[in-house]
Amino acid sequence: MSYVKRLAILALIGFGGLFAREAIARQNVVLPDLAPREVEITGDLNIVFPALRRQALVGFNPPPPVPDIPGSRLPFAEAYKQPSADLPPSPVLPPDPPEVSALAQRTPKDGLLSASVGRYLERDLSLKMTLGYSLVSYLVLTVNYRGSEGHDPFPNAAVGSGYDTFNAGISYSNRLGRVVLGTKAKGFTSRYHLFGLLADAGAQSLSGPERSFSGGELSLSIGSVPGSALAGKIEVRGGLSAVDTDVFDPSVRVDPSTKRTENFLSTDASLSVPIPDGYIALKALATTSGLDSGSFPGSTVQSGISQAEISYLYSRNLNIKAGVAVLGFRADAQANSDRSRSLAYLSPFAELSYTLSPSIRIFAGNQPVMDAGLMKSAFTQSPFIRDEPLLLPSLSSINAKSGVEYQSEFFTSTLQGGYKDQPFSRFAFQGLSPINGYSDAYPEFGYDSISMIFGKWDAAVMLKPGLQFGLDATYRKAELTDLKVDVPYFSPLVVGSFVSASFLDGQGLVTFSAKHESSRPIDLAGTKTTGGLMLFGVEGSYYITSDYGVTAGIRNLGKSPEFWHMYPFESSIVYFGAKYRW
Repeated sequence: MSYVKRLAILALIGFGGLFAREAIARQNVVLPDLAPREVEITGDLNIVFPALRRQALVGFNPPPPVPDIPGSRLPFAEAYKQPSADLPPSPVLPPDPPEVSALAQRTPKDGLLSASVGRYLERDLSLKMTLGYSLVSYLVLTVNYRGSEGHDPFPNAAVGSGYDTFNAGISYSNRLGRVVLGTKAKGFTSRYHLFGLLADAGAQSLSGPERSFSGGELSLSIGSVPGSALAGKIEVRGGLSAVDTDVFDPSVRVDPSTKRTENFLSTDASLSVPIPDGYIALKALATTSGLDSGSFPGSTVQSGISQAEISYLYSRNLNIKAGVAVLGFRADAQANSDRSRSLAYLSPFAELSYTLSPSIRIFAGNQPVMDAGLMKSAFTQSPFIRDEPLLLPSLSSINAKSGVEYQSEFFTSTLQGGYKDQPFSRFAFQGLSPINGYSDAYPEFGYDSISMIFGKWDAAVMLKPGLQFGLDATYRKAELTDLKVDVPYFSPLVVGSFVSASFLDGQGLVTFSAKHESSRPIDLAGTKTTGGLMLFGVEGSYYITSDYGVTAGIRNLGKSPEFWHMYPFESSIVYFGAKYRW
């Protein structure tokens, strides 16, 4: 075989093996070659490995950092709304909850009954009971009674100081679809002695005359259910009251001026319309009354206040309310006034609230106020006045205040100050002229414009659940602007405090309270004053079982305090009582 043929055979065998190896490689996948592929002729070894891909390792990273949150920090509790979420209010209302057969067949009842008796045969009884309750209606009954045989205020004068007061009420509410109907009925009666009135020698008047005061009230209301797009309510109230004082012995002299009756009719309405980031509200209150027998609502005094406001959430921290109020009254001539009166005022309404932090809030505003001046409120405020006092409304066109409020887990406090301008307001003062044979005269009512500046601070501390104490102090400087004298029977400084502690898992409770009112003038000239008033009291209660408990305490600890001239309170009244709850 020639040399050329041998080379051709070897070439064919080599190419055949190459193709065969390529075919085998295509069929069998092998691992990548990790051996060095390139060797530089310079003697440097450069190793190149093929790219390998693997899943990333997990569990070896450092743990996420835990934020350091101080213990005093409170969660943000205000309404949250993004600036871009200005959507119209949804017309969809929450569905009515389904009736539960267990509640429909058996309405649960609950209540609290407490009674006590103490020194001077002082007795106290209170009852609050839910007669019926369901998902759409409830019926609540309340009863309160308090009485005493009285103490001996003047050892040298045989006058009685006993009293009996009773009031009761029942309220019913029922939900019908998208509205809530409600009705309330109240009644009261009281009997007490004006033991500060000592008759002059030879007078036909009785020392310590007895006064009786009673009345009733009925109200009807209709309003929207909670969660309604339009929130509204209207309530109509009507009532009557009567007072009589036995100044003279009926067998000797009958004086019809010692009797007075009053009936009244009042309407209270409100409407709130939502807008983006706020609402528009309309409010109105109107009262009309009639005095003495044969009178009817509207025959003597008419008063009212109406207000329109808009509330806007300017930012997450700032809420703004602004509006205007119109208030005034018209009154015909009364027994102690020979002329009619009418007043009307236009006053701004404003309220700003700015949240500096979850714990600190700054506020400022002006809220006009009006009191209808009904006979019930007059005799409750000062029961030692003339039998036929002049009854007129009181109004405040400027009632401005500003302050700062702090709230944390264990401490709350509010510091505020303000100014009041009352162009027509009622005040009590000690008369100088003898009346019906009483040289010391009655405390009487007067009306004048009053300006007042005030400052108030209150704080409460809760050291742990069940143990807390608080303190509040108010300074006020009030002046009768026409007479340029301090307002009588108005203490410039009022300080109060309390301490409350529970024990045995809440079964026992002990409360201590104290109140101080500084000396105050009692006449228009400012020549007569009364001493400072200091009241102390402590009460403890303990539930022997989950339902039955006992109470004990003492009121007016120390000497007899006196707020009204010639009317010292009972001192050191020790009492014991019992409670039952279900």
